[in-house]
Amino acid sequence: MTSLASELNPVSGDVLQDIQHFYARQMFLLDENRVAEWLDTFADDGVFASTGLPEPLEGRTAIEKLTRAGVDERRRRGAVHRHLLTGLHADRRPDGTVLARSYVLVVETLPEDTSRVWASTVCQDVLLRHGDGWLVRSRHVSLDRKGHALPVLEGM
Repeated sequence: MTSLASELNPVSGDVLQDIQHFYARQMFLLDENRVAEWLDTFADDGVFASTGLPEPLEGRTAIEKLTRAGVDERRRRGAVHRHLLTGLHADRRPDGTVLARSYVLVVETLPEDTSRVWASTVCQDVLLRHGDGWLVRSRHVSLDRKGHALPVLEGM
């Protein structure tokens, strides 16, 4: 039996830099509440799973519903989120997709309050080439704590 690790090949430095640019833009779009543009970084049948959600979200419509609810909840509280991606490692898979793994800290700032780490996560994406860019086929976010999505889910 072949292990997954033996089937992965690190991407070149140029491809890794391209993926870093993809993520920088994607995180900026989310932090600026530009949901429609952020959704365009996902495949139409993309999947978003998280240990903070009861079940995976399948397709852009489901992902959009939760994302917009999160934006509305942050606006209600006057909160600003900043996604800080570090430790990116990307491997090309045998099917031509890329497995990208990273740490993502979400920093929250409330009006007249100090910033704090809202979530510490490990993000694992399967990326596919789309023209000269990338799309997220699937994303799995593992949180270092439970319950981060409860306020959003309760408001839906």
